[in-house]
Amino acid sequence: MNIRKLSRIDSLMEKRLGAAAWASIIVEHNGRRVYENNFAMDRKDSIYRLMSMTKPVTALAAMILYERGELDLLAPVADFLPAFADCKVASPEGVRPVASPILIRNLLNMTSGIVLPGDYGEAGQSMTRCHREVRIQKRSGILKNDIDVVSKFAESFLMFDPGTDVHYGLSADVLGAVIEAITGQSLSQFMGDEIFANLNMTDTGFYIRGDQAYRQAVMMGKPGNGGKVTRADTRTLERYGMEDPVSPPWYESGGIGLYSTMEDYAHFCQMLLNRGAFHGKELIGRRTHAFMTGNQLGSELLERYGKAGYGFGSYFNILLDPAAASSSASVGAYECSGEAGTYFLVDPTEDLVIIYMQQQDGGADEGLIRALKQIVYGTL
Repeated sequence: MNIRKLSRIDSLMEKRLGAAAWASIIVEHNGRRVYENNFAMDRKDSIYRLMSMTKPVTALAAMILYERGELDLLAPVADFLPAFADCKVASPEGVRPVASPILIRNLLNMTSGIVLPGDYGEAGQSMTRCHREVRIQKRSGILKNDIDVVSKFAESFLMFDPGTDVHYGLSADVLGAVIEAITGQSLSQFMGDEIFANLNMTDTGFYIRGDQAYRQAVMMGKPGNGGKVTRADTRTLERYGMEDPVSPPWYESGGIGLYSTMEDYAHFCQMLLNRGAFHGKELIGRRTHAFMTGNQLGSELLERYGKAGYGFGSYFNILLDPAAASSSASVGAYECSGEAGTYFLVDPTEDLVIIYMQQQDGGADEGLIRALKQIVYGTL
């Protein structure tokens, strides 16, 4: 690697700083940190809401149970969460029972049909209503725990029969509740014991401790005229679940719930790069890791996924065709991003990790992330 070329990252961020707001970047190559910088007001130990970068951590928790024989990927979700035994699909012909049950593997590759609140169509509208009711019932004490909360999501309609299409929804939240049902622990307890302790992720959790509050990265609104960025308003913070980051959340979301730092997440990425091990501790075996970081979509579903050159599985985008993706990364490189501006890439062929963190309404600028990757791969 020509490390001197990495100074181009500083020039890139200087040009984009108006739109990028505050951010931090780490690049690691061959087990060595070759670049690290914090821009504007972000700090080395700033704490970020990971949003969807929570999902790979939830996938790892599931793989730990899978490897122990406690989680069968071909088992129906209803075996662990009985409320999902009677799911219905909002089809063009009307609402009807599902043709086949949701399997655990459908949660891992987003083929469950479970949608997000606010999604389009009847399925999205039903989840929006359900999500609103669930919050009220949890606040009033009717729903006691995460399993109760997620089980209520089964009352909303699926967008399609499981396994027939791909859609980004609350699958990882459901998987988190499955993990709780198997272990008898909260998701935070299981992750803390099995993942965070072993990876020395001391600043990662579902809320920010009071003594860490001053380290929270500031959430910024969308860029206005001329790229000017101001702090996010209360409504935006509520949309991202960040209105009260120092209190335990109303439920522990396996899809978007974690807060973490650059350093902690770098440990997670190094574990991925080391095929499931970190500093002599094996969290999962290399064959389990290969499944976790491999494409899980067949050719028909890949077309429906619609991200040129990429496959998908265990909440990673996996590069299958660099030419189609217009990417210099290696075949098999995998990545994930979070809606609030976080991103990481692991390239096993090049022994490379790139991590980008910020808190930005609408997520990191995709053009900026592409430029960052171009600079890094240009050094090899």
